[in-house]
Amino acid sequence: MSEKEDQYWNEIDDYLDGSLNQQAHKAFRQRLSEENKLAKDTLFQQEMRQGIAFGSQQDLRSRLQVIHEEIVGNNQEAKIVPIGRQLWLRWSAAAALLVGALGILFWLQQNPSSQELFADNYEVYFLDPTSRSAGEEDPAMIALEAYQQKDYTAAIKEFGLILQNEPEQPTLQLALAISYWENGQAQQAKSTIKTLFDHPILKDQAYWYAALFALAEDQPEAAVDYLEKIPSDSGQLHSKAVNLLDALR
Repeated sequence: MSEKEDQYWNEIDDYLDGSLNQQAHKAFRQRLSEENKLAKDTLFQQEMRQGIAFGSQQDLRSRLQVIHEEIVGNNQEAKIVPIGRQLWLRWSAAAALLVGALGILFWLQQNPSSQELFADNYEVYFLDPTSRSAGEEDPAMIALEAYQQKDYTAAIKEFGLILQNEPEQPTLQLALAISYWENGQAQQAKSTIKTLFDHPILKDQAYWYAALFALAEDQPEAAVDYLEKIPSDSGQLHSKAVNLLDALR
């Protein structure tokens, strides 16, 4: 590497280190906006410094894409780049980074967080249309329409009014719990879902949603407890519970 090239990369290092004075920093920033090669090399050097200490999987993928395009885009030739002011082959350093980062990505995919498991499994409870032949002002019809339109504030109000007069409507109780959750009222949702734990038909659904609520709040142990209560004769719901338990263990 020539003295001029060495000075070029040292200036990039100084910029990334924050050791340039104010005037030099301003001048370098101006060059970044005008010189495409300098901008690419600075970005690459920054990526190499950051290594595989990435945040979210989405951020990891975007960083890998940037490096991939830089390495295998238009220029296939190996190029010498100083990494931390030491000389390395650009392609070999980048390859090591990609292998390590892909390993981290694979590990993240195999070990999803509680919130990711919640997002992968949560669906709003489907409330069957009421079989009542009633007018438009019937409370059940109003509640159902609000629920289907995702107007959960209105649904909570209407479900509450119905259940005050007719408390033995477990499907509406479950829909009320979901409405609370969707409306950001987690505590009310959890309290409402627990009232169905003893119901002969809907208790499995109640345990399922209770487990998902626990995952959303990063409480995997509680989620496991709820999932283990879903019996083997609950069909597809049991299969989903088993799959989720496998992901948690």
